[in-house]
Amino acid sequence: MADPYSILGLTGPAEQVVRLIASLIERHKAYKENKKLSTEMLTAYTILQADITALKDRPIHGTSSQHTGLLQREIAGISSFILKSLEELQKELDDPKARLGAFASAMGDREVLEKRMQEADRLHKRIVQASTGIDTRAAVESIGIDTRATRADVESIRRGTGNMFRASIRAELNPASICVKLDSQGSDGLPDTCESRLKAAVLRKDKNEQVGATAVGQGGVGKTCALRAIAHDVEIKAEFSGGVYFMSLGKDGNVGRLIEELCLIVEASGGNQTAAEMREQSEFGRVLAKVQAWFCSHVCLFIIDDVWVVNDIDANILQKLSVLADTAGGSGARRSRLLYSTRDKELRQIGERVAFEPREKEGKEAVDMLAHASEANGEEVDDARCKEAVSEILKMCGGLPLALNVAGTSVRYMRDRWQGELSEAWGAYLSRMKSRNTIREKSPQDGYSSLNGTLHTSLDILESYVGRSAETDDEFSFRKMHRSLCVMKKQDRIPLSLVGDLWEMEEGCTERCAKEMERVGLVEVQYERGCGGLRVHDLTHDFAVEEAKKKEGVEEWYKKMADVCRAGEGLLAMSEGRDGEGKSAREEYVFENIYRVLKQGGCVEELKRLFLSARWVKTVIRRGGVWQYEEAVKGLSRDLKGKRGSGKVGMGRGDEDAVDGMVLMMRAVRLSVPFCGENSAGIYFQLYGRVKHKARDSSCVRKMLEEIERYAPRPWVRPVSECVARADGKMVEQIVLPHSGTELQVGMDSSGEVYGCQVEGSGAKVMVFTQSAEKETKMVELEGEFETESQGPGANEPSSQLEREFETESQGLGDVEASRLKMCRRFRACFGMCFGSVTSEVTAENPSVTAENPSVTTENPSVTAEIPSVTRATCATLCERKENVVVGYEDGTLRLWSTSERKILRIFRGHKSKVVCVAMSGDGRRVVSGSEDKSVRVWDVERGAQVREALVGHTGGVLSVAMSGDGSRVVSGSDDTSVRVWDVEKGAQVGEVLVGHTDWVLSVAMSGDGRHVVSGSRDRSVRVWDVEKGAQVGVVLVGHTGWVWSVAMSGDGRRVVSGSWDRSVRVWDVETGAQVVEALVGHTDWVVSVAMSGDGRRVVSGSVDKSVRVWDVEKGAQVGEALVGHAGGVRSVAMSGDGRRVVSGSRDGSVRVWDVETGAQVGEALVGHRGPVLSVAMSGDGRRVVSGSLDKSVRVWDVETRAQVGEALVGHTDWVRSVAMSGDGRCVVSGSGDGSVRVWDVERGITLHTGRREDWGKIKRRFLKTAGLGTASRAGRTSQIFSRDGRIVQRREDGSEAVLAQLDDPRDLRIDHDHGVAVAGAGNLVAIMKLVV
Repeated sequence: MADPYSILGLTGPAEQVVRLIASLIERHKAYKENKKLSTEMLTAYTILQADITALKDRPIHGTSSQHTGLLQREIAGISSFILKSLEELQKELDDPKARLGAFASAMGDREVLEKRMQEADRLHKRIVQASTGIDTRAAVESIGIDTRATRADVESIRRGTGNMFRASIRAELNPASICVKLDSQGSDGLPDTCESRLKAAVLRKDKNEQVGATAVGQGGVGKTCALRAIAHDVEIKAEFSGGVYFMSLGKDGNVGRLIEELCLIVEASGGNQTAAEMREQSEFGRVLAKVQAWFCSHVCLFIIDDVWVVNDIDANILQKLSVLADTAGGSGARRSRLLYSTRDKELRQIGERVAFEPREKEGKEAVDMLAHASEANGEEVDDARCKEAVSEILKMCGGLPLALNVAGTSVRYMRDRWQGELSEAWGAYLSRMKSRNTIREKSPQDGYSSLNGTLHTSLDILESYVGRSAETDDEFSFRKMHRSLCVMKKQDRIPLSLVGDLWEMEEGCTERCAKEMERVGLVEVQYERGCGGLRVHDLTHDFAVEEAKKKEGVEEWYKKMADVCRAGEGLLAMSEGRDGEGKSAREEYVFENIYRVLKQGGCVEELKRLFLSARWVKTVIRRGGVWQYEEAVKGLSRDLKGKRGSGKVGMGRGDEDAVDGMVLMMRAVRLSVPFCGENSAGIYFQLYGRVKHKARDSSCVRKMLEEIERYAPRPWVRPVSECVARADGKMVEQIVLPHSGTELQVGMDSSGEVYGCQVEGSGAKVMVFTQSAEKETKMVELEGEFETESQGPGANEPSSQLEREFETESQGLGDVEASRLKMCRRFRACFGMCFGSVTSEVTAENPSVTAENPSVTTENPSVTAEIPSVTRATCATLCERKENVVVGYEDGTLRLWSTSERKILRIFRGHKSKVVCVAMSGDGRRVVSGSEDKSVRVWDVERGAQVREALVGHTGGVLSVAMSGDGSRVVSGSDDTSVRVWDVEKGAQVGEVLVGHTDWVLSVAMSGDGRHVVSGSRDRSVRVWDVEKGAQVGVVLVGHTGWVWSVAMSGDGRRVVSGSWDRSVRVWDVETGAQVVEALVGHTDWVVSVAMSGDGRRVVSGSVDKSVRVWDVEKGAQVGEALVGHAGGVRSVAMSGDGRRVVSGSRDGSVRVWDVETGAQVGEALVGHRGPVLSVAMSGDGRRVVSGSLDKSVRVWDVETRAQVGEALVGHTDWVRSVAMSGDGRCVVSGSGDGSVRVWDVERGITLHTGRREDWGKIKRRFLKTAGLGTASRAGRTSQIFSRDGRIVQRREDGSEAVLAQLDDPRDLRIDHDHGVAVAGAGNLVAIMKLVV
């Protein structure tokens, strides 16, 4: 085997054997006269033997000889045990005198099963012990694996927190009373029951990757039982080697429940770590992507029972889930399959469908179902003494499988206790049915009409035989017990411990009563992970609800259930568990259902308190319950607002504050989830920072903050200033992309769905992403048919021309520390304008230079040095329908990819140089591309051909293109500074050239009708043009301080949005030329793509910082503390020696001083630099500040007077990247990009000493004679709390680590342990944080 730890994979099959036998012991009576017992055990042991045989046949590598021998002996011993068990089981199955054979003939004893259980349990322990004895270090050293990582992986698997795939059958068994015939065939040899037709459809090798079991009527027709039976069928398990995974939704289902079901099937297959990561996600699309990735190489059957279009589940949910079927298999091979059931006509069904409906009333299927449930043989059913009663019962049940099962199990219950002839029990049951008022003298036409009668009869039988018939407050009757189940959700499983509290019974008595109810078909008792639970059929649940309405009222039961849930230490006690601590089945159920219980019980005030509790919200994030929480908050907010709108009493000032507080916290949760783990301190940091600005105006927010300060674990980090994005800011959503890249395109359709595509930096991959209006995100990665280009000579060499231009564009600085080379590389990646690189000529016009040309080989280095052997992607665009993406390449070709099939559909050839930009018409029928060859070309997607001749006229490379909605017009922008509009049909330019920009036109966009154009330029301006008049509309839109990378226009052409190198997004009113709102800031790198909704109210932006953000342009002015900060990104921060003040330097050229206690700015900004401030420092007493800038100067400032001390200190010939100051502020040291270090006398304004950059530390110690932050005096504390990758991390005593705070792309994060202060630049803000210990 590839690694020595595969023995761990045997624990899964071994556990299945143990669980199976435990189930058989629990229900051993049901297996009388049924050889299914031996068959199931034989199958389980066979699976285990197959696993261990595969293990034996593989060599063990990478371990010591002693360890190898240990593993081999253990495997051999376990194998011998299994072989012996198989022989015994086969003998018992074949020989009627053997132990299990005798038992199967109703003569056996429970002891046989218990002995087998003990043997299987011992086997399981042997496997666990064998895996525990593995010497991790010796096993991995010889094969070069990271020892620590491998040991951690193995230990995590043993603890159940790691990942190791193991095929599993995750599906409940049907009760023994259920009769399902999956292999029934008619005389023609074809399946003749709906169950057998469904199985055949699942096994059929065709293109249908989805199979649906649909119902006619109200349910109860056997769909769920058929799905369960299929999950355990031998043929099915053999076909789907990756396992069978059953999920259930129900009419009360929602996306939150679906996410949890997906997490559970991943856990069942060994993906504990992946499931934990899924629960941290708030986006359904991301969860689904992780599930698909986990099962990607395995052939599985995914079963989803009872799907409804309800709550937040939309009609297209099956299409979204169909990606589960897109796993494993190759051409012609078995693939995974999705099997679902539904009775919702609104659901958009897919794949082959098999209809389920009531059976023929007195047909063979109905007779077999009734007889099987009653455990009566054929002779008894046909006996003349009971035949009439059987016939009457069959008619009343109307062929409905649920009614037949309830009636049959009740008859069996009476037969087991009948003193006379068994045949008389049938007549007695019929008499009881007829005695119920709900049964009419005339036989009903369907089973639904009499189902209530069969359920009433079951309760009558229980109370007459067991004697619990009292209807008083002091004692629960079976009727009252069953009514109490009205508090359950459909398709739900409620722990018996909660049921016991609801019934006011001890655990043992609860279990006995539940099993009595199961024996008459009222409930189903299930055991999972040692915990018993109750489940009821949907129609049985409806019966319980109707009966409760007639008696106590459903709300009273919900109130009682609420009392049960809050029993003990109360609901918030669940929030006080240790981080990472497991949760009981009871706690899980309470957590998942408490919102529904409190709301239905009329406990609105308690529900409000819960939603406004920071401790509860923290628990929501830790337990992965964000979806359920959001749904509940929205529901309660609607109810309270509706109460106000209807004029009812109850929506006063306090309610308004509560609603605002709940919604604010809900938004804080959504924005916090990507930055939170399970650590409480980290969660509290995020929540506190996102809502604190509203404390002055909201009593609810003040209480939340006080609660966090009181209950946050120590140490924790308390935000003092603005550290993270506000929960009620204009940014309403954020998508984090897996890669960073400047080639990014975003869009927004009429429904609010966000979509886009991104070329990964190397050009080897294209990521396509979509996010629906319901915030479900889906990402598809396209790769495999293009690779990273082998660059020609000089590709990585800096261009002196670019470096000079970069210096003049100081306001657009990307990363000062990476200097000009980073800019040059990014610029070439974006535009490929041949600065020191060679472009490919692999085009249709140059057939001699192709992959097939034998002259282009490694034997001809003169050729290969000039032409790359492979090409790379340079740009991409996704049409609004999201079906296809067009990718442009460095070799001048374009390729049309199918996003669903992930394959190339068309290749377009024509350009003679690199494709720089590409766009698509709204209907996806046409594509336009611009190239370095100075041409614009339009392509017909269906025909795969160019539309007319190339559109030529530009005198420089084409940098940007766009297309009208119908594809009839095209606009292009070029490095010749012009904008041109083209008529596609005529192949000619429309009107005059649009001129006005003074530098390259980097971005263009067009209104839907093609009559207006907007352009963005390297001259930092945005211009709107009237195509017909050939003139500019209104004034030039100015405000950006960097190049305008991207522009877009609203549908009516009245608004324009632009994204810039200055990291901001701006929205403009075309008519007035004014900004509609203040600049939308938050991105931490260049904004390279923007789009706008049709009405111009929402904007989406994509940035090199790997984020796509959605903004609400119309959102009103914020109420709360004013947002203060720099106008540009913060480049450097420093603290005073006493820890009371912080100084910051920004790209906007200013220096600002802040008070640590309040987070407020001290005085006005210190201005004077003519370029970005790259470094700052402060004197020990905080009275003086020194700053170094891109303008090559050093300046000293007096904090109290706000004045500059003396003249600027000049002498450096390059940027001043670092500064330091003496404790008294009289001496300054500065380091520059010119390689020198200078020591300055501040009072005299002269240079005292000049040294080399590499001697920075020595010079500081010599002239300043003070120690900075992070010195040895703080080493002890630094080792416990430190910064890493933008996080403040605590190392605990046990060696584990906890993230106390995480910022979004922070800069210059510093921690002062002496004063318990941390500071950092966070975008345009200065983040000031207190360490609370």
